[in-house]
Amino acid sequence: MNPYQVQNAQNKQIMKKAREMGIECEPLIPGCEDFLELSYRGKTIVINKTRSHKMPLMAGLLAKNKDASNLLLRRRGLPVPDYIVVSQAGEEAVRFLNTHRMVIVKPLDTSRSVGVTLRIDREDDLENAVKTARLHSEQVMIQQYVEGTDFRVLVIGGKAIGALEYKPAFIEGDGRSTIEQLIRKLNEDQLRRNSVGDAGSFQPVDVESKSLLMHLQELGKSLQAVLEQGERVELFSGGNILADGISEIVLDRSEDISAVNANIAVEAAKALQVDVAGIDIRCRDIRLPLNDENGGILEVNALPDMIDPSLFFQGASTDVFQSYLQYLFEE
Repeated sequence: MNPYQVQNAQNKQIMKKAREMGIECEPLIPGCEDFLELSYRGKTIVINKTRSHKMPLMAGLLAKNKDASNLLLRRRGLPVPDYIVVSQAGEEAVRFLNTHRMVIVKPLDTSRSVGVTLRIDREDDLENAVKTARLHSEQVMIQQYVEGTDFRVLVIGGKAIGALEYKPAFIEGDGRSTIEQLIRKLNEDQLRRNSVGDAGSFQPVDVESKSLLMHLQELGKSLQAVLEQGERVELFSGGNILADGISEIVLDRSEDISAVNANIAVEAAKALQVDVAGIDIRCRDIRLPLNDENGGILEVNALPDMIDPSLFFQGASTDVFQSYLQYLFEE
């Protein structure tokens, strides 16, 4: 099957890179993209996108359950922000909010940002966030909000391949362009596509969205305002917001992450026995070791995205799909 006929972006890149490397690669079941069968030098394996044949079943189950994941991470001495698990916004949830002043709420056993609400600092918002999370999971995790920025470290076979930073979209003035022009330029720069036409995770900022226009109005600005040189405008408000509604700028921080934090990411993957993982970290400074003041691990993803790393990791030596395929056939 031609990679261009495959629908899943990860599978397209795996098939394309495999053939470049002389590896036979086809869907195991014609018309089904859940499994790819790869053959190389007399060895045949079956994988599920970026989930390898080497990962134990238990590892995937542990990674999906945030409570179990955090327990094992803490046992290994790794930094995890304080949290509780509840089924409703009762007294325990309110006490936790009052203790930490700001929290995030997320479904206990879902992946990505579905049902996640950020920056909650009021009881009524907490109740609404718990209701939203319970649409996706019977139990809900309420976690201490960590000041800083989100990072994703890609780990393959016990090695930290690189790190990406995800920042809520912002624009910076040049003294000539309007806010609308700067937003359109941001969309063009971030909406990168690979050789088979698939884009990364960036959600283009809608210049006509009501939330954006209201946010600009609160700042005393409009789409036609011209920003001064170096003037920065955040495109999303600082209040509580659903995580999947935020457009995030992606930046390569592979050269900036400290050796300590890279090792923490590797240890986090090992703690859950996940051989190919995306380690979500939130911290103030990725160059400094994680601790109570600088942040911690938010999640271990057992089916990590490799499209963003393939688009944003810089340097010819960082080919994430090649690294993945080489690992699959390592003895």
